[in-house]
Amino acid sequence: MDKGPKVLRKYLRRQDKHRKKTLKIYGKSEKATTKYNYTKILFATIILTSITALFFDSYEISQFIYLSLDKVLTEFTVHTFLTSLFISTSSFGFSNPSAILNLFFLFFMLFFLYFMARNIEYSYGAFFLIKLYIISGLFSALFYILLRLSLLGILSLDDPTQIYVGLAWGGLYGLISYIIFPMMRREVRAFIPMRMSGRSFLIMIISIRLIFGLLYAFYSLVYLLIYLPELGGILGSYLVYKYKFLGR
Repeated sequence: MDKGPKVLRKYLRRQDKHRKKTLKIYGKSEKATTKYNYTKILFATIILTSITALFFDSYEISQFIYLSLDKVLTEFTVHTFLTSLFISTSSFGFSNPSAILNLFFLFFMLFFLYFMARNIEYSYGAFFLIKLYIISGLFSALFYILLRLSLLGILSLDDPTQIYVGLAWGGLYGLISYIIFPMMRREVRAFIPMRMSGRSFLIMIISIRLIFGLLYAFYSLVYLLIYLPELGGILGSYLVYKYKFLGR
């Protein structure tokens, strides 16, 4: 007798039970969860804020939307700790020739990341999705601050060369890594047609960011402020994952 359908039904019942339990924990009903697509809202916010940042660049007022520790201390732009979390590019305080290219890359990547983020929303609720993104982004901001302070001997706070950073990729890396953590030793299907474990895929993500940061650092160490802070999002995501699953 074929036990396949019976096993499948049991599996689907377990999955449905887990989903309802998760929704109950976060105070969400199934109707409330499906009423709005918060993944689309989040991604649309990232796109619109990144485009808005380009206009700030063109008027040379980048410090009012990007994050700059220098401007936070001198012009009290504390709100940029929030706005920078939804900007995918960085700026040197003038119109960046590669900004448009970076924007197209953002569209491309969000298309592939959509179903991953939507799965988090569907499994744990919209509130958890936004919380995970914000926490991952704030850890990127923390990494940025630590890096900026470590470069004070090279780039003082009153240096005319200013770097304004957007930290959206810190939040996006947090979403990606949260999906990977439970599959560290299992095979995952990523964006490339090859087999690799979750651990290998995570190492690949980190390595690519480090390689770009270190390569550009040969030109100027200040590029470390652009390429490395987003890795803080992975740490923030891991702490959320550890608290939610490993700490219980």
